[in-house]
Amino acid sequence: MNICRIVGLAACVAAIIGCQSQPNVPLPGMAAAPGRPAGRLSSDMGPPPPGYWKIVGGSVPGWRPEDMHGLRPGPRSPLSWEPLGPRPITYEYWSGYDDASGRVVGIAPHPTDPETCYIASASGGVWKTIDGGLLWTPITDELSNLNHGAIAIDPNNPDTVYVGTGEYTTGSNGDGLFRSTDGGVNWEHLAPVAQVGARFSGITVDPVNPDVIHLTTNFGYVRSTDGGGSWSVRLAGSASALALNPLNPSIIYVGRHNDGVYRSTNGGDSWVKLTNGLPASGVNRILIGISRSNPDVLYTAMSNGSHVEGTYRTSDGGDYWTKLVNTPDFAYPQAWYDMYVAVDPTDEDTVYCGGVSPIYTNAGIIKSTNGGVSWTEISAGVQGGQTHPDHHFMAFGPDGTIWEGNDGGVWKSNNGGLKWINTNATLTVTQNYTVGGNPQDNAQILGGTQDNGSIERVDDNEDWPQVIGGDGGFLAYDFEDPNIKYTTYVFLSVQRWIYGNYSNISGSWGNDPKNFIAPLVMDPNDSHTLLGGTNRVWRTLNAHTYANWDDISTAEVANGGTLNAIAVAVGDSDTIYTGSSKGTVWVTTDATNWNNRSTGLPGGQISDLILNPDNPASAYVSYSKNVLPRILRTDNYGVDWTDVTGDLPSGVAATALAIDWRFDPPGLYIGTGAGVWSSTDGGATWIKDENDLPNVNVGDLQIDTQRDTLIAGTYGRGTWRAALPSSPCPADVNADGTVDIDDIFKMLEAWGTCEDCPEDVNSDGLVNIDDVFGVLGDWGPCP
Repeated sequence: MNICRIVGLAACVAAIIGCQSQPNVPLPGMAAAPGRPAGRLSSDMGPPPPGYWKIVGGSVPGWRPEDMHGLRPGPRSPLSWEPLGPRPITYEYWSGYDDASGRVVGIAPHPTDPETCYIASASGGVWKTIDGGLLWTPITDELSNLNHGAIAIDPNNPDTVYVGTGEYTTGSNGDGLFRSTDGGVNWEHLAPVAQVGARFSGITVDPVNPDVIHLTTNFGYVRSTDGGGSWSVRLAGSASALALNPLNPSIIYVGRHNDGVYRSTNGGDSWVKLTNGLPASGVNRILIGISRSNPDVLYTAMSNGSHVEGTYRTSDGGDYWTKLVNTPDFAYPQAWYDMYVAVDPTDEDTVYCGGVSPIYTNAGIIKSTNGGVSWTEISAGVQGGQTHPDHHFMAFGPDGTIWEGNDGGVWKSNNGGLKWINTNATLTVTQNYTVGGNPQDNAQILGGTQDNGSIERVDDNEDWPQVIGGDGGFLAYDFEDPNIKYTTYVFLSVQRWIYGNYSNISGSWGNDPKNFIAPLVMDPNDSHTLLGGTNRVWRTLNAHTYANWDDISTAEVANGGTLNAIAVAVGDSDTIYTGSSKGTVWVTTDATNWNNRSTGLPGGQISDLILNPDNPASAYVSYSKNVLPRILRTDNYGVDWTDVTGDLPSGVAATALAIDWRFDPPGLYIGTGAGVWSSTDGGATWIKDENDLPNVNVGDLQIDTQRDTLIAGTYGRGTWRAALPSSPCPADVNADGTVDIDDIFKMLEAWGTCEDCPEDVNSDGLVNIDDVFGVLGDWGPCP
């Protein structure tokens, strides 16, 4: 068994040792047969299911362009955030034990400056480099939505950049089309979802007339002829590809999902389906690449779901197509997810296709120099460098440099893929499902990520070494001995690490329905006890040794779905709450008899359950949904529920929940599809975060009760941390119960550097104008 294919460098030797006693136990992403890396060949592995509730994200309601510069009206958030990385993930196995970051789905090199390039990450915003990828800078952190599907530069004016929100393949939520005319400093919301669609696959600007903008989205082919002032759908039906003839921009090609390739010869006014040589049916996602040097030459790759149905070439602009029969099934088994076609801009016969990985399936990046007659695998350069699997986009710079985006970030090549250069050292677009801190060491934090494994911050630096590859799920440190830790892979594959020695300790729940990211929690009363959720609750009382698992519930607790959340009472290990994908809550007080406590609950995906550590009858539940109610409280073990959603705006889904129980009412914090909201008055009123936290989908929130900090694992911008307020009304500097002019006078007396003082309202170590704004935002009696 080649264990080193999935574990990080630091853990590789330990993993081999840890599995010697159980040689036939498969690791995540591996089959039981020794040496056969087959995990993601199965339909239940691979990327998260399209539309999965943890990945869809959301938008900031009522967003305005001026909000990007800290001019949002209303009360100020009590939290001040700092980024913790990863910047980057280090020792990432799939990247050749090199740096990685997260998924990149669009790339727009500057047309004349080879050092400048823009990238669109899947859920971490737009980033820009002006030095060839040595330093990446985020330029859309405060856009209303950081999910992306496409990006393009206006060839007439390279400072004009378009970005389409919403990732086409995964079904993440978008907020329409945005444009910057100053290289990404300022942005305007050019078109809402209602006009152009919620998920983008392509953007192209006419090279002669910049007022003509072409889009492909879930709406179909969409066009503007007046610079974005108005839009019309000219070819309806979800569209997965867009190509424009650079010499005659009135000729346009569109790949229509579940249909075929269409061509317009009049700028998009009318369309004809191209059929000669192409399949009449049986395809869904379609990709198109066009030759710049000879636009009559095009290539298309068509998927039928898991497989590449075929790759085709035309040399007459699409009238007749020839199937390239020697092309491997390069995107199997994820052709719906990772697949592209790109043609060398100077040679019509040099074409690249991006797929999965040659390590565990057919191919990663393949290249042909003879028009598709034969192909060479190049995802690992013969002169050095190894790209991460799951390839999404390729673009060419003005000097011929290849830029390549995949699930690990961005690579480039200056010699046609003979050598790949890793450019992820300063990129932070990691997609965290979960996060968890070491209770004994403030610096150490574990994170479970999309396709970049479970990773760990081990000191106060921003680089996070990979612990184990694949997809990382729920995780925990042993609070008695943090040298023991637990990580999970998808569908509740559980790994134990004891001083670096690895063991797979999954239970016998193989046939149970399971969440893609299934819950695993540690009993707060006994670090040797773990609970896992499938469609029932499983528990082991000896996780540190034999890890014998027993089911302690029936499938009724999942109500026909799967479990999303499990919570164990402090002081009573037999009092347990569960929350399901169907929105139901069940409670037991003896770990045997379960009671349905769902009366009064709204249904939908439960994102979190948090119990009062001093009184387990009191608990909060949150729902990842956009309408009322989304946060509810019980004071009697779920017999009754009270809606505490308050004035949280419609459209804000509660993707994660954390409770600061030091105060009455407790401090409430929710992660959302676009940032973190807080309430200090029991949920009556909610305040959004400031500009120090990007408007990113939040996968998980955890409170470090030892240090009174809040940790956010974001799905697109890595991990962040904020100090919790020292009082429920931090703007009341003089603690007289009212925020007024006296508090400002007290702040003026302490102006300047200030450590752990009440005048520093936002806890950034300085008393300055930002704190004054915080006081003005909370003016009046404290809640």
